[in-house]
Amino acid sequence: MSSLDIYAISKELQGIIGYRVDNVYRDLSDTLFLFKFKGKGPYKSPFLLIEPGIRLHLTEVKYQVPERPSDKIVGMRSHLKGAEVTGIRQIDFDRIVEISLRGKQQYQIFIEIFGNRPNLVIVGDQNRVISALWYKKMRHRDLLPGKEFELPPSRGKSILDMNNEEIKQIVKMKEIEKEKIIRTLAQKAGGGGRLMEEVLARANIPKDKMNEDIREEEFNRIKKATMGIKRDLEKLKPSVAFDSNEKPISFQPIDLITISGQVQYFESFSLAMDYYYTNITPKTSADLKRYDQKKKRLLKVLEAQKQTIEGFEIKKKYYKELGDKIYLQLNEMDELLSTILTARKKNIDWPEIQNKLAHAKENGVPSARILEKIFPERGVIRLNLDSEIIEVDFRKPASEIANGYYQRAKKAARKIAPAKEAILETERKIDLLSKDITVQRKEESISLKRRKRKWYEKYHWTKTQNRFLVIGGRDVNSNVEIVKRRMKEEDFFFHAEIRGAPYTILIRDSSDQKPEDLDLNEAALLAATFSSGWKEGYGAVDVYYVPARNTSFTAPSGEYIPKGGIMVRGTRKYVRGVEMALTLGIQLNKFNASVIYGSEETIRSQSPITITIKPGSVSKGKIAKHIRHIFIEKTEIPENKAKIKAIDLNEFVHAIPHNSEIIKVEYGLIKENSIDYMKSSSED
Repeated sequence: MSSLDIYAISKELQGIIGYRVDNVYRDLSDTLFLFKFKGKGPYKSPFLLIEPGIRLHLTEVKYQVPERPSDKIVGMRSHLKGAEVTGIRQIDFDRIVEISLRGKQQYQIFIEIFGNRPNLVIVGDQNRVISALWYKKMRHRDLLPGKEFELPPSRGKSILDMNNEEIKQIVKMKEIEKEKIIRTLAQKAGGGGRLMEEVLARANIPKDKMNEDIREEEFNRIKKATMGIKRDLEKLKPSVAFDSNEKPISFQPIDLITISGQVQYFESFSLAMDYYYTNITPKTSADLKRYDQKKKRLLKVLEAQKQTIEGFEIKKKYYKELGDKIYLQLNEMDELLSTILTARKKNIDWPEIQNKLAHAKENGVPSARILEKIFPERGVIRLNLDSEIIEVDFRKPASEIANGYYQRAKKAARKIAPAKEAILETERKIDLLSKDITVQRKEESISLKRRKRKWYEKYHWTKTQNRFLVIGGRDVNSNVEIVKRRMKEEDFFFHAEIRGAPYTILIRDSSDQKPEDLDLNEAALLAATFSSGWKEGYGAVDVYYVPARNTSFTAPSGEYIPKGGIMVRGTRKYVRGVEMALTLGIQLNKFNASVIYGSEETIRSQSPITITIKPGSVSKGKIAKHIRHIFIEKTEIPENKAKIKAIDLNEFVHAIPHNSEIIKVEYGLIKENSIDYMKSSSED
């Protein structure tokens, strides 16, 4: 980001002033900081992405974060969680942003968008450094924990705030009159080279024109250009520019005449940068790194296995050839060995035996000719069999020695077959892993965005086959909230006939909408499954319903309603024997996916995979992980698989009433990319 970009984003981020820090994360690549905020204003649970040295903007992209945060992130959370944003500003039109917060103490976060070692520094009371990406003693300042924080040296006044005389003083300095104006402005006036190019282009001055050649009238045009840029910055017009191959090449907060070709406009500068970086940043997740490392290890194993087989082949051939050579000279070997053993039996000493054999060798005796040397202390002799030098035990017959080599050859041969099978298995693993890597790369090429939660997702909820929304309370407070704030006279109120059940309502837009029996049954299902009956292991419960106007929090005279209780008047209608079984599915959207749950028939019509559960003994957290794993494994389309992987585990947990067990998994009932299915998804 340039100074101009930072000016624009600082202006845009004024919308999160008053929000509080809900959490702080660092992504798996350890390059991005993600600040989650909560508050009332133009944004709903916004995420601020900070990549020191590169960028700073709100993001809708969903980034993977470690299950366990680093010590640095834990420390940041301990200070910043709950702190309120009180200000955001760019410092001196430089590439430094300061975020001020009020929490346990007064905090400032300084973000550097420049340099080879950009920093993110958290400063507390008395301007003392609490945390930083890195610490160092420098020429102009020290950056150390507990020490007073100092900003880097200022780069000077922005050209946008200079008057004609100030610009002229910079350009007309005697010692730089032979320099190009673009270089002078980029070095001497705050704003950076990109802004200076735009200023000169708007002033119609060639950027390579020498300082000494700039005329008075051209200084007037420069000032006029800077005033025009300042006017444009009052109302941002963010865009992304593309090259001839439709690849993003730049982002800009306003229209720049230095940008030519196709551009796409965005509602906010954050959205423009989100789009740009999503489309130009190569993605390498922890999963892909792990796959690549595993493949490298398997390739090393494969190479070692091939070398092992090659060794077995060499041994097999070598030992067989030795056996053959011994058999070709079997008589000579037997005669030599017999001569040695006979001489020893006659107590002839070794020097004499060696002398006699050497004499026989000189006289051309065939059995002595193959002898090279005797090693009495080791009980072996060295032989030369057709230029092959071997050492053998002179106490064994030649045939036994030959058979020994043949046995070694057979032993080596026996090891070749299983070694080849091992190679085939390793190659199979590499092939499967290569496919996994291909799928993973496809998944990671998909742009995922953080899903914006619907208002009703804070409750238990489902939608019936006729698209009626049904919501149920999660606790006493939400029970009261649903009935007091959400329920209208034309709605229906449902309650399981059991102690400990959510207030449940079927919402109608008007009294003209008539829910059918199947809609009423599905509302009763939500009321039953999220009651205490699930926890107690019931197989079914009865559920009654009444028009919403028949309910009240006010008791008749002389009667008492406990806190959270409700008075129901009039005739109750019943849905008898509502089975304790709930079906989960996945709703796929353009950039993300979400968990849906309800009756088997309804979820089956909307999700390519359905999983039905009933009360059981497996904890909510454990079965939620298992259900998510099934959805991921059963999904074939990489794009959809990536979307499901990105779903927060808590979505699965919230869709499960209590400890459960899986009773049915159905797959392929509708096509994953069917038009009807995608239509039903987009309606939400």
